[in-house]
Amino acid sequence: MYFPENLDNFGVILKGSSIKHICDYTDKFDHCFMVNNFDRNTDNKNSEWETVSPHLKGKEIVHFVNRLTTAPLLREHYEELNIKHVQFPKTAMDDALRIVRPYYEDCGLKCHLLPEEALKYNDFFDDKYYLKPGDSNYRAKHPNTGVLAIIYAAGLLKAKNVWIIGLDFYQSDYLYRRPWQTPIENQQLKMKNTDMIGHFIDITKRTPDVNFHLVTKASNIPETGNLQVFKV
Repeated sequence: MYFPENLDNFGVILKGSSIKHICDYTDKFDHCFMVNNFDRNTDNKNSEWETVSPHLKGKEIVHFVNRLTTAPLLREHYEELNIKHVQFPKTAMDDALRIVRPYYEDCGLKCHLLPEEALKYNDFFDDKYYLKPGDSNYRAKHPNTGVLAIIYAAGLLKAKNVWIIGLDFYQSDYLYRRPWQTPIENQQLKMKNTDMIGHFIDITKRTPDVNFHLVTKASNIPETGNLQVFKV
C-alpha cells in the first residue's frame, strides 16, 4: 500500500466548486487523493490546477482516477507535485484501463488496481429500483470515483480524520466545466437514482472510528456523530 495505515489526517480532493475553499483546509493533512482530471484546459488559469496545486505542494499525493482517457493529468503536473502513484477504480484490468495505463506508465507512475475489500460497501446499491434482481452492475464497480476514494481513505487506510473538499453531489457544478463532461442534469439524476448522499452517510456509519470533515456546497447533509459538515 502506498500510504501508511492509521494516519491521523487524510485529504480527498474533488472538483466541485467548493474546492475553491481548499486554502482554508490543506493545513489539516499531509497525505491525500486527487480525484480525476484537474488540468484538461490548455491554460492552467482556466482549470482547477491554479486553485489547487499551490496548496498541495510538498504533500504525499496519489491520483485516484476513473477509466476515462480524460482523467490523466499532464506529465508536467505529475512532476510538479511529485505524484508517483495512480489508483484505478476496478479490481481487475478491463479494455478501458488497458487503453489509459500506458500513458500513466510513460509518465513514470505506478498503477494500482482496487483492493477487493473496497467493494464490500457496494452492497448499499443492491436494492435500488433500477437494478434487476441478481444484477451485479455495482458489485464489481462503484458508481462514483470520488466517493470510492473516500471509502478507500476511511475503510482501507483507516485514517482517523478524513477531510473531503469539493464533494458537492452536483448540487453545485464543477468549478470549471469541460465540453466533454456529462451534462450536470444527468449527473444530478445519477446522484438521485443511486442515493449517493445516503450512501455517503452509510459509509460514515460503517466506519465509526473515522471522523469525516466535509467541505461542501451541498444542502441537507445530515451531520452524524462522526461527520462534521462545513457548508461554504
